[in-house]
Amino acid sequence: MKHERENAVGTTEHVERMGAEMAIQFMLMTQFQILSQMADDPRGFCADVHGQLVELVATYKLPPMPKDEEAKVRAAARTVIDGLTLKCAEPTQRGSASCRK
Repeated sequence: MKHERENAVGTTEHVERMGAEMAIQFMLMTQFQILSQMADDPRGFCADVHGQLVELVATYKLPPMPKDEEAKVRAAARTVIDGLTLKCAEPTQRGSASCRK
């Protein structure tokens, strides 16, 4: 019961973890945008990075767990990778995650 309360939406720990994950994703997205804009072929760069990361997700050795749980972990990782890399070659637009002073 205590474990459920600690991971419940709205708890300090859960809110802090979600905020940290969001910030990390925004920082990675910005990093991929910057790197892709430096490449000769931004879309190709992002596609290559995406392919390499998806392959890594598929082959990464996870700790022992039920197959359905393993599939969910890998699917969640692919979702984040898709969001970070497939849009990285898009031109930076006003209001997007970009470095501005």
